[in-house]
Amino acid sequence: MRAFKYNCRTLSIKLILMTTNSSIHNKITTFYIWLKEYWPCILISLTVIGFVSKSLYNYPISVMAVIGLYRTVTSPKVIWQDETLKSFFIIFLCLWIPLFLSFPDAANQKHSAHTVFPYLRFLFAGIFIIQELSYNKKRIKFVIISIFLIVTFWCIDASLQLVLGQDIFGYPYDKYLGLTGMFYPRNTIAHICSILSVFYFITVHRIALEQKWSLLLLVPLFLVILVSGRRAAWIMLALSSMGFLVYLYLSANNKKQILILIGSISLVLSIILGSTALFHKPTNNRLKATQGLFSFDYDAIDHAMGMRLQLWETAYSTFKANPINGIGPRGFRHTYQQYASPDNYWVNQTHPHLLTLEIMAETGIIGLLGYMLALYLLIHRLLIRKKILDELPFFLPVLVALFPLNAHMAFYGSIWSSMIWLLLSLYFAKVKLND
Repeated sequence: MRAFKYNCRTLSIKLILMTTNSSIHNKITTFYIWLKEYWPCILISLTVIGFVSKSLYNYPISVMAVIGLYRTVTSPKVIWQDETLKSFFIIFLCLWIPLFLSFPDAANQKHSAHTVFPYLRFLFAGIFIIQELSYNKKRIKFVIISIFLIVTFWCIDASLQLVLGQDIFGYPYDKYLGLTGMFYPRNTIAHICSILSVFYFITVHRIALEQKWSLLLLVPLFLVILVSGRRAAWIMLALSSMGFLVYLYLSANNKKQILILIGSISLVLSIILGSTALFHKPTNNRLKATQGLFSFDYDAIDHAMGMRLQLWETAYSTFKANPINGIGPRGFRHTYQQYASPDNYWVNQTHPHLLTLEIMAETGIIGLLGYMLALYLLIHRLLIRKKILDELPFFLPVLVALFPLNAHMAFYGSIWSSMIWLLLSLYFAKVKLND
């Protein structure tokens, strides 16, 4: 009898172990299948997360660039016979060739070399992204949801920093830096969130179709960007929002219902953000200063623009002295004193804080023509597409990132270049998926 009980107990233990091992094996197999399907999306998501730092985003971009380069070298025909990849390549050349041509006459060749030649990584990383995300719709959806979750976390974290004086990670709210959240001590959270806002809107809209309360998720995003005090981010958010609303209206079957929805959202956001602007003193002061834009007084306009008129005057003087191929990318800081007026407010600056003038000063007429050609080709390609409405949300961030009057981060700087080519790659991946 004892032997029988012992055998039963042993058998039970073996069955439990077999079941447990089988369960673990199934979970490992499921995870492996999931990882095999979505590992490119994880690399892209890590790139987005990396924007919280000064350079972390470079690591996943470099990994994708190495893979893209390997595929280009080993299977060149596959790539050059693909119309979408060829278009992407032409757009890249429009912006990179002026950089290369400006290099021989660069004001500081050592500094310019760190931009001109590493810039090639965006081409190969883009090839990788386009190929992988166009594999199926699930991958692009994964990336969109990832961006939504990342931006949501950033905004909630920054909101806590505003209310409690520090964020989840203990980063303090500094009245001089403004709202930073996880980006501390850099105050670029508003710029990054505003350029990614369209992907945020896409996800909120999808959820709102079934759960109306999800529209409240718009509040942290708008709050953080408004309170940041970054007027360039305000403009990017405004452009992104208006573009997305136009997309919603054009793609809606029931346009009256969409207009009611847009009106409701606008009313709620206006009340909440208006209250914030009224009672949050730094934001209130920044809005008052912005009113100087509507005056005819040079000093008031200059103050409203953060003393940028003198930067732009210096950039234009730089362009006039070097009109063909400019002073080389990232050369503005090295020639600033040479072209600035004697009474200039700034001792030095890294870039002109105006996208068009930066291109003109650092790559000359050649750079300006390349930029204009890239914009033309992108817009023309969108307009002739049969699935223009389906691709429009992916095109909007590209257009906002390349907007000629952007007055924030350097166009040829590592952060904004990485963002531009990430957005371009996502757009072309969507185009290739639709072909």
